Amino acid sequence: MTQIDWIIERCNEVLFGFSKGQDPVSSLNTQELDRNLAEASRHGMLPLVMESLSKTKLSDPEIKKVVLKWYGACEQSKKNYWKCLGLMEQLALQFKKAGLDVMFLKGATTAQLYPEPQLRVFGDIDYYMFGDSDKSVQVLKDMGVETEEYFNHHTQASFNGVLLENHYDFLDRDNHRGNLLLDDELKRLANVEGHRYPFKFENTEADNAYSLSPTMNAIFLMRHMAIHFFSESVALRMLYDWALFQKKYADEVDWDKMQKLYKKSGMPAFPRMIQGILVSKLGLDMSDCPIQPIYNATADRIWQSIIESPESDPYKKNSVRFLLYEARVFVSNRWKHQLVFENESYWTLFFSYTWLYIKKIITG
Repeated sequence: MTQIDWIIERCNEVLFGFSKGQDPVSSLNTQELDRNLAEASRHGMLPLVMESLSKTKLSDPEIKKVVLKWYGACEQSKKNYWKCLGLMEQLALQFKKAGLDVMFLKGATTAQLYPEPQLRVFGDIDYYMFGDSDKSVQVLKDMGVETEEYFNHHTQASFNGVLLENHYDFLDRDNHRGNLLLDDELKRLANVEGHRYPFKFENTEADNAYSLSPTMNAIFLMRHMAIHFFSESVALRMLYDWALFQKKYADEVDWDKMQKLYKKSGMPAFPRMIQGILVSKLGLDMSDCPIQPIYNATADRIWQSIIESPESDPYKKNSVRFLLYEARVFVSNRWKHQLVFENESYWTLFFSYTWLYIKKIITG
């Protein structure tokens, strides 16, 4: 059994109740187990894998040592979830004092799809202020939190060691024509149905926080995955986020509309290939969603890009060698660009990113 198959078995057991009734560590030596857990961590699935192993009686003392080694990292991830949740509550309360509503995105909300939210790894807090981004920046300033501009579509700040990303746009509008259509639709939906799905805290006074609606998430999660696929890779965590989202909200999404949006935004086949991967590689039944899976050589190539560890840039950040390395990676990812940014100029994007890097270095 490959590393990735072993990880998938553990995750499917915890998330969907699939169990083969076999001891998950009996066939592994300590080095193999350590490598499997390291790979699970890389994919953001360590807490789920450790949850599966917690049901197994470990008799080998060397195996126990390996599990205990990774147990600490797993517990730290869980603590980080609760820390972020507490900071989100603080933010919501401060925004409420200023008469502002906040919509949380990404990990903060997808964690609620998991059997226990702390099993979903996330480290940043992303949010949208319903068009009041500038006012929220002032709220942060009054709290002693300084905000910095980022390349596009959001600002950044650090709050008690946690990165805050304040999205004035949901998506990058500067570099991708297809994002204009999707971002416009997300903002329209935020105004129409953005207050229908409250994000609930223990402190009921924080009643001005919301999650993306199912239709918004059908746009955002898929486009976010596509962007990561092009620029880096897709982690298993993103695949399971997408699968869990469909399991819970498939009946609440206008899929005919979504598939038209996917096509118009330049990724007509990518969502179908991801659906094929969920079925053929993760072994999931996705029949509740009308997206028809595609199983072909390109889908297999996507899968290979997911399970193969990408090499990190070994050079000093923003050095000439660093930028040359990044440029080579960018060029090698051209096949990915065609899958998610159809009919957009690859080289226009290349030179746009190059200028952004140069501008950032010049301005410090």
